[in-house]
Amino acid sequence: MRVCEFVLKQGVIKASLIQLDVRSSKTENLQRVVDAIESAGEISDLIIFPEYCMGYPDEGLSRNYVEEIAEPLDGEFITVVAEKSKEREVAIVMPIFEKSNDDVYDTAVIINNGEVSGGYRKIHLFDALGYKESEYFRPGSEPTLFKIGDTLLGVVICYDIRFPELAKSEAMSGARVIVVPSAWYRGPLKEEQWQTLLMARAQENTSYVIGVDNANEAFIGRSMVVDPLGVKVLDLGSGEHIGFYDIDSCQVNEARKKLPVLKQSNDFQSLPCHEL
Repeated sequence: MRVCEFVLKQGVIKASLIQLDVRSSKTENLQRVVDAIESAGEISDLIIFPEYCMGYPDEGLSRNYVEEIAEPLDGEFITVVAEKSKEREVAIVMPIFEKSNDDVYDTAVIINNGEVSGGYRKIHLFDALGYKESEYFRPGSEPTLFKIGDTLLGVVICYDIRFPELAKSEAMSGARVIVVPSAWYRGPLKEEQWQTLLMARAQENTSYVIGVDNANEAFIGRSMVVDPLGVKVLDLGSGEHIGFYDIDSCQVNEARKKLPVLKQSNDFQSLPCHEL
């Protein structure tokens, strides 16, 4: 598990959730990303953008569209975002379609003060409910952590949140915050599923969970922060919004004293099931 370390400017992490209405034009999306960084950067330590930030066309994703707009980590999109990160002295989680050799990954890039530290490549591709991300993306294989001050954060992307072992592995490795950039499709009970999953991952790992969803009409929005006891403390609703929340590591300490579930966790993968 990789760890990238950043310097924290203040005692808590001042997080900004950018619930962006992503359009089909990569150029337009990049400008709106820059505008959001300029709006939130001076009062933030960490800015989180939603999944599919490079673009989402009206007809939905296609292999041709993804391959056409995908870029490497040193491409224009991330280069511009990194410049704004340096200007505002802020850390940014920026999901892109990452081109690497002949493959494209759904990657959450980690940037701080102009430095591109790498990224997390989505492990669980959304091949469910009539969608098939594996037609456009190659899956990642490595959980990723990054550090701001003394606080370790994990990152998963959208569908990953349905797999509790991934968030648990990050929490067991020291993560106190799980960041979840997403493009959570609309559908029957999808808002309830999103909220329930975020709250469950927070409570079972006594960690903050920050879900930042796409505001395009194909998705639900509802970006939220859940505290380490599983209580929703911020909900941006639908539409395009920017939300702010102070992530206080002391709250994680208190939750883990009250509910020492991580210390009490067993590795059930190594335990054989007993059949009666």
